[in-house]
Amino acid sequence: MRSAPKKKGTAATKKSRKTKGGPRSKAGKAARNAEKGTGAGGEENEGEGSSDEETDNGPYCLCRGPDDHRWMISCDVCEDWFHGECVDLDKEVGEKLVERFVCPNCTDGKRNYTKYKKTCSLPGCRNAARLYTKSLKDRSVFCSNDHCDAWWASMIATLPTKAASKTALEVLTQEDLIGLLIATADKGGWKLGDKPFGNIEGLWANGLPTRPDVLSEEEQAFLQTSTAERLALGNEIVQYKKMMQLLDWANSRRQAAIEAGKFTKDSCGYDWRLDTVSVRVQFAAWLETPDGQAIFKAGKLEAPLENNSNNNTTTTATSTTTTNHNNNNHAAPDTPTDPATRGACDRKRCKPHAGWYKLLMGVVRVLIKETATAAAAKLEAEGAMRSAAEARYERRQLENNYVEVLSED
Repeated sequence: MRSAPKKKGTAATKKSRKTKGGPRSKAGKAARNAEKGTGAGGEENEGEGSSDEETDNGPYCLCRGPDDHRWMISCDVCEDWFHGECVDLDKEVGEKLVERFVCPNCTDGKRNYTKYKKTCSLPGCRNAARLYTKSLKDRSVFCSNDHCDAWWASMIATLPTKAASKTALEVLTQEDLIGLLIATADKGGWKLGDKPFGNIEGLWANGLPTRPDVLSEEEQAFLQTSTAERLALGNEIVQYKKMMQLLDWANSRRQAAIEAGKFTKDSCGYDWRLDTVSVRVQFAAWLETPDGQAIFKAGKLEAPLENNSNNNTTTTATSTTTTNHNNNNHAAPDTPTDPATRGACDRKRCKPHAGWYKLLMGVVRVLIKETATAAAAKLEAEGAMRSAAEARYERRQLENNYVEVLSED
């Protein structure tokens, strides 16, 4: 560590080793003269001090200027003095909130950097919080007990009162919070971060409450409807996954035909059984047919039977007219008998089916994403309702409220 140049005059007394109380600062001539003290030769000392100050030209600070009676603070590393204005540090902040000051020249961002004290949690207060006292009991995020009380008063004021709230039984009011704080005072108090309500274990099983009176009739109906809709969305995603499987099998069948020399790389290879892909209702109906069940049972797309190939009627994406399979764009002229290419389009550079694999696969992925997003939204709404119902149920249990029927008349 390099030694700082020794200051002349009264400021030289500031160069003593700094204590642990905080960073050193110079508040002006009056403070420095007070440190010197006065005695029998007070006038003489004062005269000497004034003479020394006139010659105290430094250099100090980033500006390498003199001690011109502006507020200054000492660096804990190089022990040089810096004007608060030059290092953009306010006097109030420097004296109250700076725990360790390091000048810009010595700051490395790792070991040497300026450390600040945490301010009081009350908005607008710039005093240091009581987090640096030796006694753990006296530590607080507030600078004083008065500011602690003021913060709690402001928080309580944000809650509605029972007189002003029409839904006082369903929301937390000022009276409820004050009662909660008073009730827990003998048990060590209640602290921020504790979860007073909504923490009952075993209250839910398969999304339904295990105890009575947890949900209202409207909430039960909502959960049942939402669960059924979410299950339907899950079944849709399963069907979309099967569409992707069918596309992969059709593409694999085309590649196998190319390797066997039945197709060239320019051959289309579109299978007419892909007509229902991306149309969920029609695809679900096709899955129930013997052909659809046989394909997914075998785990691959094989050649269709000749009678199915000759008599199949489909609705293509480019035409809404129902036609015979031999006359549409899918079939090869004169129904092929080779099992490797039966039911697949053998045209080269086929425009109606150009890029059929990537196109259909992209459409199915979008459908899966949209369906999954809708299901996640319903699940989140169900979770929010369960959390609110659980908190309401536990609060009512703790309040010990009940209704006694005196007469049925």
